[in-house]
Amino acid sequence: MSSRTSGTHFQGPLLGSSSSVKGLFDDASLATVDSVRSPYQLQVEEFDYPFADGKLAASGWTLTDIGSAASPSEAVDAATGYLLLNPGTGDDDGTQIAYNAAPSGADTANPQLKLLGPITSTATLMDSREMIMYFRVGFSSETTTWGAKACFGWITTDTGFMTAATGVLDIAAGGGTGFHVAEDGTLGVFSTNAAVTSSTDTGVNVLTDIAAVTAGDFVWYTLGFRTRWVDASAGTGFTDFYVNGSKKTTITDTMPMDSTEGYSIAFEYLNGAAGFNMDMAVDYVVSGLTRPGLTFPYSTGNY
Repeated sequence: MSSRTSGTHFQGPLLGSSSSVKGLFDDASLATVDSVRSPYQLQVEEFDYPFADGKLAASGWTLTDIGSAASPSEAVDAATGYLLLNPGTGDDDGTQIAYNAAPSGADTANPQLKLLGPITSTATLMDSREMIMYFRVGFSSETTTWGAKACFGWITTDTGFMTAATGVLDIAAGGGTGFHVAEDGTLGVFSTNAAVTSSTDTGVNVLTDIAAVTAGDFVWYTLGFRTRWVDASAGTGFTDFYVNGSKKTTITDTMPMDSTEGYSIAFEYLNGAAGFNMDMAVDYVVSGLTRPGLTFPYSTGNY
């Protein structure tokens, strides 16, 4: 009898059958074709390629300092394997990064990232379509008391998502869908086509979690949402939000992308008052939409 490790149940490779696309993928490795058989076109960015501070701006990101940011940085170190977003040392200020610019291509060291690119919506573009986003992010504080703030997700173009001094949401009309960590640690969510001034509490609190670890250590979360539009111009549809593997809440209607506005994956991360400086780490981002020409309910046919 051969031995095998826990969880190993190998009986051979998974191969397409004679009925897979009417035999087109017969005996083809499913690991190589399954991604295109899905009704979703997804990108997975794991930030596994190291790059120094200053390279992110040339790779399709717009960087905007919030307040008087003092030496903010964005870098990936091979030893850690995550994108480290450091707002610098200033109080109540930091940086916003939005994946909405054209890569410069001038420097071969610029990372080529696998992320959903910016989209300018129309009144009908998202009719009967879906969006999936999934983030693994970590937060740390230089003290065991959280006082910083963060906002990220799929958000309309704006130069500041939060009021810097308080962390209160202040996203322009057009809104978006995403997550918000307030100064009091509340992890909230939002999904709207209007200006965003508040979020829905998920029951998770970053301040409480950081108080339980050593100062400077990261507390990690998996955060995702799945948005389904019905009629984009009418703002009908719903967004389900997930925190650490559990569905926490659903926001119905008031859907973003109902008119002509630009949206992109974006992060804003700000220090708190003195003694509450933070770091934000991004382990991965999964992002994507239903494939062109596919709307729900899907007719999978020979997929």
